[in-house]
Amino acid sequence: MKPAYIVRAFLSTLCILSVYCADDLTVVDNFEVKPGGEKLEHRKEWDGFICKFTYQCQGGTKENWVMSISRNSEKRKFVCTIERPDGMSYLFFQHFEASIEGADAVEIEVYGPHGKDLKSEEYTVDLMNRKVTEGSKFGSQLDKIVIYALIPKQEL
Repeated sequence: MKPAYIVRAFLSTLCILSVYCADDLTVVDNFEVKPGGEKLEHRKEWDGFICKFTYQCQGGTKENWVMSISRNSEKRKFVCTIERPDGMSYLFFQHFEASIEGADAVEIEVYGPHGKDLKSEEYTVDLMNRKVTEGSKFGSQLDKIVIYALIPKQEL
């Protein structure tokens, strides 16, 4: 049985997605996060929207992670989610950067163990450049990143 915190985190994300991307469509891409200290990248593109995760980590063995992109039917609101679906990651992240292209980032959330928000000093959000990176006091634990994005309406 999954711990209650995983279920709560999943349900809260589902609620946010349902409000943000009503009538949404989602593409999911499974990938492996590999330790070894080498800087690696995973990216997914859909309808001109790109979600990218760059990382460097140490630890035991590779882990299965998921990158998903949800968008509403108007193709204006997007959500990029990068997460370890099996719960807490056991890897120690030395570096991470999650970024998007093709839309403006409006909000970014970063979670650590047990579905808890990372402290603000553990990461740096740069909405202008549509990315989030580790901060000066990053504790090396990362389980999930969510980037909410919007393509502005074009004025006629």
